[in-house]
Amino acid sequence: MYALNLIPQNNRIAEIMIAGFLITTTSATSALKEDVEKPVYINADSVLFNKTKGLAVYEGNVSITQGTLEIKAYRIEINAPNNEIERITATGKPVSFQQKMDDGKLAKGGANKLLYLVKGKKILMDGNAVISQNKDKFSSNHIEYSTKTGELKAGRDKKTAGSKGRVKVIFFPSNKSK
Repeated sequence: MYALNLIPQNNRIAEIMIAGFLITTTSATSALKEDVEKPVYINADSVLFNKTKGLAVYEGNVSITQGTLEIKAYRIEINAPNNEIERITATGKPVSFQQKMDDGKLAKGGANKLLYLVKGKKILMDGNAVISQNKDKFSSNHIEYSTKTGELKAGRDKKTAGSKGRVKVIFFPSNKSK
């Protein structure tokens, strides 16, 4: 097993994963600000770096931690031609993530596949996608989230034939009646 506490040169995976994956929580709170200043630790059974192609592939029981952020997947592929990250793809059954928010609550989520399109600032979660914080839960077979606009779409992916399922949302009132 490889344990790395250094990120490849010019690789901003930590910033992207925090801004991308965990901003999808349904609450207005945000991830712990001090997490981005913590070192990133990546563990995997194998890793492949190809600087010419701008490719990094972590495979086999991949775990990434940075502060309170934890991401687990079978495989994480980072495409960064010209040292600029364009796409991060994480696959597993499921890919899971969790992080403590500024308000102390724990945000969790997962899907069979997570795709983060950096330039488009869009996250696509496919296959048993779920996001939860405390008792609140949002699930669908397909979830899209724009980190730029905050827009969240869920339900059938019109681009993927045969995509099925319904959106399920559970919200608990935050203000209790007296």
